[in-house]
Order: sequence, then structure tokens, then C-alpha cells
Amino acid sequence: MRLNREDLLKIMVFSTLWGLSEAGIGGILYRHNIPYASSFLTIIAFGILSTAKVYLPQKATSSIIGAIAMLYKFLNTPFFGCHLLAIFLLGVSFDLIFNVLNIKNKALCGIMATYLGYLLFGLTITYVFRYRYWTIGGFPKIVHYVGTDGTIASLANAIMVPLFFIFANNAKASKINFYLSKSKLIINGMSFAIFVIWVLSIVTYINL
Repeated sequence: MRLNREDLLKIMVFSTLWGLSEAGIGGILYRHNIPYASSFLTIIAFGILSTAKVYLPQKATSSIIGAIAMLYKFLNTPFFGCHLLAIFLLGVSFDLIFNVLNIKNKALCGIMATYLGYLLFGLTITYVFRYRYWTIGGFPKIVHYVGTDGTIASLANAIMVPLFFIFANNAKASKINFYLSKSKLIINGMSFAIFVIWVLSIVTYINL
């Protein structure tokens, strides 16, 4: 996998957007105990990853974006290992389905990647990290989690993933995208914005 400077900037943009959604929207959803909060966040995450895949078709980019998004959430919210693990595994699952299996049907890919992410998380948090909240429920809890939260997210992603791929492909092919991608002012502005966001994140972490 080869990444140039422009690719690295794209990775930082998409991972920061994902991190912002997890820390911002996720913080609100979990703070108010909104049902199926993980499903809503997964739908947003897969919209971001679908867009990113059009601009970053290289293998493993979704996992990298997930890892950086996980770091962003770690820096900006109180530590909760379950959420961090879920973010990373969603990125890995997206990579596995879209790059390894290379299935053309985007709706099917969205469903499979979502279910895989939820299943990997349930198995890992229960049997590898043995987090007590999950080990008490055991495998039946995993089945319920995948069957409820995972199904809600999967059904939504069967629609959202293809739509975001269409949107991203149309945007990439447009003249507007061509001029934006060639504008040093836009590129430098995005780089500066990302830099400021991450500096603020580090400051937030220090003060948590």
C-alpha cells in the first residue's frame, strides 16, 4: 500500500470526521441513554468509510481510519474501552469485506461488514478481553446484540452504503472536486484545520 501526502491528508480528514461523530454525537446518545446508540453511530461511520473508500481505494485504509478515529475518541472522552474497540473493529470489518472478498454488490457488502463488525466486537470483548459486563451474559448476549443492534445498523447500511458510494463517485468525478483538489489554499486550509482540531484534542485529554 502506497500513500502520498494527499492520501495522508484524506485519511486524517475522514478519521477526524469519524472521531468527531463518536465523541460528539456518540457522547450525546450515550449520555442520554438513547436506545440503539451504537447502531446510529455505525450508520454514520459506514457513510464516512464508504466515501473514504472512493477517495482511498488502497487496502487497509479503512482500518487505519478506524484506528485514528479510535485515538480521537480516546483523547476527547472519558476512557471506555468497549467503544474504542468497536470503532477499530468496524474499520477492520469494512476492509475485510470490501477489499478481501471484493464483492461488487455494495448493499450486500454493507450488511456483511456491519454484521461482521458487531460479531467480532462481541466475541473479542467477551472472550479475549473478558469485560465483565459481557462475560456475565456470555454468548446469548452476543447473539442478542448482533441480532438487534447489528440488524438495525445492517438494514440501514444496506441503503446508506450504496448511496454514499454513488454520492462520493459523483463528487469525485465533478469539476468542482477537480478544482478543489488542485487548490493549494483549500489543501493548506484543511491541513491547518486538522492540525488545530488535534491540538485541541490533546489539550482536552490533558485536562480530562
